[in-house]
Amino acid sequence: MIKMAVEIQQKKIAKWKIDEVEELTEELKKNKTVIIGSLEGFPADKLHEIRKQLRGKAIVRVTKNSLFQIAAKNAGIDVSKLEKYLIGPNIFILTNDNPFTFSIFFEKFKLKRYAKAGDIAEEEVVIPAGDTGFSAGPVLSTFGKLKIKTRVQEGKIFVAEDTVIAKPGSKIPDDAIPILQKLGIMPVYIKLGLKGAYYEGLLIPSNELKIDLGQYASNIAKAYQESMAVAVEIAYPVPEVLKVTIGKAYRNAMALAGESGYLTPETAENVLSRAMAKAYALASALEGKVDLGINIPKAQAPAAAEEKKEEKKEEENKGPSEEEIGGGISSLFG
Repeated sequence: MIKMAVEIQQKKIAKWKIDEVEELTEELKKNKTVIIGSLEGFPADKLHEIRKQLRGKAIVRVTKNSLFQIAAKNAGIDVSKLEKYLIGPNIFILTNDNPFTFSIFFEKFKLKRYAKAGDIAEEEVVIPAGDTGFSAGPVLSTFGKLKIKTRVQEGKIFVAEDTVIAKPGSKIPDDAIPILQKLGIMPVYIKLGLKGAYYEGLLIPSNELKIDLGQYASNIAKAYQESMAVAVEIAYPVPEVLKVTIGKAYRNAMALAGESGYLTPETAENVLSRAMAKAYALASALEGKVDLGINIPKAQAPAAAEEKKEEKKEEENKGPSEEEIGGGISSLFG
């Protein structure tokens, strides 16, 4: 009796459903990423474009949520994490690649469709100049209502010049919809909305799948700059950092030598120029009060300005060659 009851139960299930579950189970076992997208409002005739773009990269399946749920459970997936997404018509994308790769792809991958009543233009919608294919008749009033200049030639309506009928963000006129369809113009962009991804046991909601590549690159650049600044400050001993650290040490040593008056062949010019600047500044301050018996150059800048100029010059200096660095540091510190 039990065997008969099982057989009767099995006969109630269509064979295609059993085959579908078995195939899905095997595919889910082979792939570590499952991406669920909503087909609500997505034209069925556009699915082949997605399959074409993802051929060789992923398996694209459109199936009943109940069948997917059974297959997922058979494949060892925690279905409880996916239940909230298994509502409405869905597309299932199975792959071994990172789910963020596909999120970026679908963000950029857009298809077009014909306009429907109430659609908003994302870009300028233009009726081009030329033969419209419409026979002259009542439709001429529609062109007039849309402020499209026309002429009748051999019984056909010709548009005299390119005409913008909707700007970005504005509603596409309902009267223009049959004209756009007749001309084969698809002004509305559509893209697949992702619900979420299941990656090696981790559920990633759609909002966390979105990546701002520009901001991401900016964050990496900032992190690099900040880590380099810290590494240079602590003289972290790796070649990339030491090149900068040695240059900085050389400039600091030269500045210290100039300030303290430490003379070597390498520091002499810097030390003497600073000393001269300070001497002229002092002489300029005493001029008219004490006769020093020297001529002070009128164009000579005060010591503070000269020092600032020297510091700026040293700041902009990218540093000498490795041979100069080695010789300079050697002479400065014995």
